[in-house]
Amino acid sequence: MLPRLVVIGFGNVGHALVHGAIASGIAAPSEIGAIDTEPARLKHAREMGLRTVDATALAEAEMVVLAVKPQSFASVLPTIGKVAASGPLVVSVMAGVGSAAIRAQLGGTARVIRAMPNTPAEVRRGITAIASDSGLDEHDVVRAEQLFASVGATVRVPEKLFDAVTAVSGSGPAFLFRFLEAWSYAAEEIGLPPETAHTLARETLIGSAMLLDKTSEEPAVLRAKVTSKGGTTAAGMARLDDGSSRAGGLDVLMLETLKAARDRGAELGR
Repeated sequence: MLPRLVVIGFGNVGHALVHGAIASGIAAPSEIGAIDTEPARLKHAREMGLRTVDATALAEAEMVVLAVKPQSFASVLPTIGKVAASGPLVVSVMAGVGSAAIRAQLGGTARVIRAMPNTPAEVRRGITAIASDSGLDEHDVVRAEQLFASVGATVRVPEKLFDAVTAVSGSGPAFLFRFLEAWSYAAEEIGLPPETAHTLARETLIGSAMLLDKTSEEPAVLRAKVTSKGGTTAAGMARLDDGSSRAGGLDVLMLETLKAARDRGAELGR
């Protein structure tokens, strides 16, 4: 029996999707195939009960997930070959590579959906954007949504916005972690021992995220609840928003950050 789901690239994203698919009952381990160039990853896949397969398994699969880096796509093409319109649904998580380009590389007729998950998918709290304007049957889009819903929430967006999605949610966790690094460093600089500084910053971030998750209130409302006029929070907020050397403060810095990530995604697709 050939696998129903084949994952090409068993790195972090591939592993998270497989784990979610198994946990949610979408597919049993024996119904999932893995393709990867790294023996250690294939060994891990087998330890999970998956089947390590080659291109011959693709024709009979129901869905193929391209979980490789966009720079690696050309090197995995020989592994995939041509995919017919009647063949498996092809779901790509590659940043910057459009569905039309993927379809052309796979022979011109493959049914292709783009998805952009993020790393919290590893703990089943990811957010995945799925292209909704690829001209595919609704059933195909729903099948892709079901897979990614096993690792978090999903939203549909036009494919033309995928570079923006990549910047906001795909790259977003790294921006947040970088902010936490700076926060911990600053806590040390004002006199706290390193371990205490890291614990206070980390737990504040986690607790605040949980509060946001459990309440219906907007971030601006939650922020205002902490910020008393003339108090310590207000003093720090003034510096964060207006006191930086960069004109426009935090809002402009965040906008420039997202634009840089978005534009790089567009470059990868050219």
